[in-house]
Amino acid sequence: MARKEVSRTEIFETMPIYKAIIALAIPNIINQLANVVYNLADTFFVGKLNNSSMVAALSLTAMVILVLTAFSNLFSIGSCAVIARSLGEKNKKKAEDIATMAPIMAAAVGVIITILVILFRKQIALYSGANETSLEYTMQYQFWVVGMNAVPILCSTTLGAGLRGRGYAKYEMYGITLGNILNVILDPIFIFAFGMGVRGAAIATFISTFISLVFFIFISSRMQKREHLYTPLKEFKFDFSYAWQIMTTGFPAFLNSFLASIVHTRLMNAVKGYSDAAIAAMGIARKIEHTFGQAVIGLNHGIIPLISYNYGNKNLGRLKEVRNKSAALGLIWGLICAVIVFPLARQIITIFINDEATIAYGIGVVRMYAFLPLGMSYNNNVRTTLQALGKKKTASIYTIGRLAVLYLPMMYLLTHFFGFYGTAFTPISIDIVSDIVGFFLMRRIFRQIQDEFEQKSP
Repeated sequence: MARKEVSRTEIFETMPIYKAIIALAIPNIINQLANVVYNLADTFFVGKLNNSSMVAALSLTAMVILVLTAFSNLFSIGSCAVIARSLGEKNKKKAEDIATMAPIMAAAVGVIITILVILFRKQIALYSGANETSLEYTMQYQFWVVGMNAVPILCSTTLGAGLRGRGYAKYEMYGITLGNILNVILDPIFIFAFGMGVRGAAIATFISTFISLVFFIFISSRMQKREHLYTPLKEFKFDFSYAWQIMTTGFPAFLNSFLASIVHTRLMNAVKGYSDAAIAAMGIARKIEHTFGQAVIGLNHGIIPLISYNYGNKNLGRLKEVRNKSAALGLIWGLICAVIVFPLARQIITIFINDEATIAYGIGVVRMYAFLPLGMSYNNNVRTTLQALGKKKTASIYTIGRLAVLYLPMMYLLTHFFGFYGTAFTPISIDIVSDIVGFFLMRRIFRQIQDEFEQKSP
């Protein structure tokens, strides 16, 4: 007998909380981990060339990728939250308009990014922290991974998030995973078989992302025939108020990634004064932390539709339960990461590169960053919850305080007193402060929501 298809309304309104979180968050966690796979694959395969300048180029490109991620979050998280909230308010037409509008906006921004990277790739590489030994490799990697990849990645993530906003998280997972599996397969072919090195890794990433976009276009067209998810283009009219809602809802996530790109650049420029080995070590450590941390991000992005829908539906009890249980799951995962990574620092570094100078720098940083998923899990949950609730101003202030007000002064202070490892410790110190602030902030926000619902009840 065929398994009964779970309705979208059941997931949002009646399904037990942990089961609902799993239904929406697990596919998104897999998405985030799949995104990490291609970063790790690039570093792993390029690292086998034992050229620290090449590995440094991949690390330096992280800044520009964060800018691209910022715009991806602007449209994907913004549209996902607004679609789910509209459905909670029983406004199906608005959800269809948003699902149609967001990918169009994402494509337009992608074209602009492509043009800018093509015109200013040398200046961007130098700003990222490239030196004379890593400049050419950095330019090669950024051209394909950011410049040519902008439209495919922005459109595919926005289409996938639109499906997640309606409860179809598994289709988003399929598309992202497909692209990243292809990337792992193509990497060694382009890097070694074709002898293309860093450029080969970048081209493999571009091809994989493009195939992922083709999948999302196919599945969206198929879903449109089965269930009316989008406004047909011949009936579609661009609504600036809806565009504003998408961008303002997604803006805190955009701001977080954009500011992260700035502080990451300052961090890498601070490390540049040591050596390419120090840059490579920091880059590898960040990728390891990124691998474990993306599970937390996937969890928190996955619950956006649950929070947005139940806020629109004015279900305070379910809303608080989703938030509290997701925060607890994130903290548990952070503890698991620390237990796994800390004792295996040397072994993990040597997986990526067999350069003693890089390993010497990397062991201490990896041990520090073993605790980053624990610290980031809570503040990421705070920011994501605020976005899902539509508390855009509060989410933006929280992000600015964390990354613009605290980060750089703390980094310069710690670097002055403790050198390289002081720089590396900065993210942990910032997470400690922002987690404490976030705890009291969320208590206040949920008291306000309770008062809001009580005033609107008949």
